[in-house]
This record gives sequence, structure tokens and C-alpha cells, in this order.
Amino acid sequence: MLLFLISKAGIAQYHGGIGLRLGKFGSGITMKYFANPSNASGFELMILKTKIGRKGGWWIAPHYVYQMPFNVPLIQLPLDFVAGAGIHIGYYPEEYYKIIDGFPKYYPDNTVAVGADLLIALEYQVPIKSLPFVVGVEAQPFIEFIHKGPEFLDFGITLKYVFNMD
Repeated sequence: MLLFLISKAGIAQYHGGIGLRLGKFGSGITMKYFANPSNASGFELMILKTKIGRKGGWWIAPHYVYQMPFNVPLIQLPLDFVAGAGIHIGYYPEEYYKIIDGFPKYYPDNTVAVGADLLIALEYQVPIKSLPFVVGVEAQPFIEFIHKGPEFLDFGITLKYVFNMD
């Protein structure tokens, strides 16, 4: 049923955007760029301050994304479905940990964690040319291969200023 709601004509309505992300664990800057907006595939980069671990840390997460219109006749909203995959590199200056048998096991200070991510989002583009903004809701499941942490799923909302709207 989901396939019927997603249009086959994937066309981005903008060439790039920059904005803010407020997440359950990661908040910061998000940037998206479509190399060729006619096919709606591009790259997204997130630079986030994370609350994972006792004292938090920093993440950088590049993703390859594909964006397509999401048509739901009942609600009549110009929504886009975004799906992507990528990696993340996290830096934790102190007190980063994993859970073993229900208890935290701390890594040494200055720990670097590396993992794989998925990105699933819905975006609403404000349909007024003088307000070139996109609002999004996203889920980002992830797994770490180097220095596994205590979490595996982040949720967030985004607000991006978009460039070169068609």
C-alpha cells in the first residue's frame, strides 16, 4: 500500500538546504544538496552535539538520500518521503559506555565510535516562494561497529532554509 502513496516521479523541489535539527539524542546543523534535482538523489550531512553517553559528544554523519513526493489524497499536503543510508563518526571526550548485562561499561576518555545509519523522513515544503523553508520529521536508526554505545535509534525534527526552489 505504501508504494501506491509514493509517486514514481521523484523530483526535488529545491537544489539544497541548510538548517537545524533538534533530536532526542543529536541536535545541530543539517545540510542537504541535490547534485541533479531532476532525479531527487543527493547528499545530506549532519553535524550534531549528541547526548549519548553520560557527558555527550559530537557526531558527523554523511548520508546518501533519495527524496520523492508522498501523495496522500486525504490530507492534501505537499509531503516528500526521504530515505537514505550512510555512516556516522562520533567523538566522546569522556564517560562513553556500552551496556553489558544491564550495567554500563565505560570506554577510556576520547573514544571514537563508528557506525552505519539509515535515515527515514517526511518533509513539508512551505508552498510560498517568499518562505523558502522545509520542515521535516525523521527517524535515524543506527548501529555502531567500533565502540558500540547504549543507543540505536534517534528521532528528530528539522527546519531548513532551501535554495534554488523550482
